[in-house]
Amino acid sequence: MTEEKKSCSDELVMRFDPNTIEHLGVKMYSTLPPVIAEIVSNSYDAEAKNVEIWLFDNDENKSIKIKDDGHGMSFEEINSQFLRIGRNRRKDTHSQYSKNKKRLVIGKKGIGKLSFFGISSKIQVETVSASIKNTFILDWSVLKNTEDFDENYKPEIVTLNENTTDEEGTLITLYNINRKTSFSPDDIAYTLAKSFQVFDETDFNVLVYHNIESNKIEVKNELRYKNLNPIHTWNFPLHIDRYPKDYYCEDLITGKIVLTEETVPSKMRGVSLFSRNKLVNEYEFYDIKATSHGYSYITGWLNVDFIDLFNEDVISTNRRSLNWETTETRDLRAYLTKTIQGIFNETKKLKEENKVNKFLEDTGISIEDWTNKLPAHEKKLAKKIVHSIIGSEGIETSKASELVKFVQDSFQFQSFKDIANEIHEVENLSTERILTLFKEWELIEAREMYKLSLGRIETIKTFEKLITENAKEVQQIHPFFEKFPWILDPRINMFRHELQYAKILQENYPETNLEEKNRRIDFLCTSVSNHRFIIEIKRPLHLITKKDIDQAKDYRSFIEDHLESNVYSPNRVIAYVVGGKIDFDDRKTKDEIDSMQRIDKVYVKTFNQLLTDARNYHKEFIDRYEKLNNT
Repeated sequence: MTEEKKSCSDELVMRFDPNTIEHLGVKMYSTLPPVIAEIVSNSYDAEAKNVEIWLFDNDENKSIKIKDDGHGMSFEEINSQFLRIGRNRRKDTHSQYSKNKKRLVIGKKGIGKLSFFGISSKIQVETVSASIKNTFILDWSVLKNTEDFDENYKPEIVTLNENTTDEEGTLITLYNINRKTSFSPDDIAYTLAKSFQVFDETDFNVLVYHNIESNKIEVKNELRYKNLNPIHTWNFPLHIDRYPKDYYCEDLITGKIVLTEETVPSKMRGVSLFSRNKLVNEYEFYDIKATSHGYSYITGWLNVDFIDLFNEDVISTNRRSLNWETTETRDLRAYLTKTIQGIFNETKKLKEENKVNKFLEDTGISIEDWTNKLPAHEKKLAKKIVHSIIGSEGIETSKASELVKFVQDSFQFQSFKDIANEIHEVENLSTERILTLFKEWELIEAREMYKLSLGRIETIKTFEKLITENAKEVQQIHPFFEKFPWILDPRINMFRHELQYAKILQENYPETNLEEKNRRIDFLCTSVSNHRFIIEIKRPLHLITKKDIDQAKDYRSFIEDHLESNVYSPNRVIAYVVGGKIDFDDRKTKDEIDSMQRIDKVYVKTFNQLLTDARNYHKEFIDRYEKLNNT
């Protein structure tokens, strides 16, 4: 062998037209995620089990390191394979498999390494194969000045065939990154999960590190659809009679299409295609004009591995879409269009059923049971509004439940039904019209509460005067509370005054057998929430002690023990003691108050507390109306 030939064997050579690098590297790969995806693809084909992606951005000189434990490259392989632009690995090796036949290879076109120059101007590659290390540098500033195709670019060799005890694998470092903002490891992990379906394989693990070892993310397939809650899933192959059966590759298509509760992020709407676990066509609806909002709830992916065996290469260079102009791909596209359209036709009913079930789950109320209890004319109206809400594509499931509950609560008010009747004859209620109805009703309700609150403010002033004058318990305060029970608690809507237990319980639970006991309480009250309030009223200057609390506890437990257990029974029995002051100097009194309040059995209030609470409660209604009226 001549000296000239020896020297040539120790050189690395890349043959290229500089325009190739410019168009296929710098311009096509201008963002970080697809560049990293190309390197991960190479690691997978190199039969790596572990890949580490290190993102360093603590200073202005950002860099990225991607390390794998694949079989690495010899010096000859670097020259004949890695530095050979456009090499078709599968044709060269006459095999669809990786070096040791462990995997079907993902790479095909041999231009992925050009992606490095899309974000970095200097790349160092260190690779170990069979205990031999080789390291070289690709420098874009030098490479781009190589203007003549016959003038070979010669990467800088750092390490040449050096013996090493390092494990096999490859480390690629990207320097001089064209990026001002910090790296986002979450975005990198998410993009990788969208680009491949290999991250659940037991012998392929990918970790993304950000500056330090403790800040890491494991890439998994599930990241692709995080935060999306499925309503229904169509698993492929679809062996369902109502879907097309005229496509010859139908049984070879695997994957799933999903209908979700929430709208899908715009870049994931539609169905993506994968071949050999790598993305070959981004999310789309193919020949469907997806103008309906309902399409924004559909996402999914399908595996079409058979396209890699087509006579013609139909995968685009950047793997974002297939070439749909061949006979084989046109047939595939037609099948996808028909199938997705069939799935979309099923989604409206599935979403409505999900919203009804969600409402039942959230409220414990069956819409059908509720509407069936209404008078005939109201039933028709309620059903129309409810089903318009449930069927609206623009209203999320959680919001739909909230609005249906609002309708149910509001149907007890005639003013709401009057407004609802105005749109009863409208054939198709739009989301906008439904929301306008609720806004109108909210203003009316607020106005009524505003007028009521203004009147109650005057009542509160009267109550304040009774407290100041130390009014008598029975002659003055009792009649006042009997007439205005809301001042004790807004939930109270009825007072029963000065009755014996026997009479109270016989009136409300006639089948209960009671002993005749002449034990009295001041009030037994009913609330809208089906609670019973036992209220013991003292004088405005009375000092509440533990003895008063014990008395209220005794009253409360007696009532609770003697209530018959049936559907009309109250949900809870609560006692109130109202007086002028609380003896907080007495430790036992203070502890007893805290203990009873924690278990929602006995509450102790002063008249001043009632006065302050009543003012604040009604002031909220005044403020709310004024705010709504000014919007």
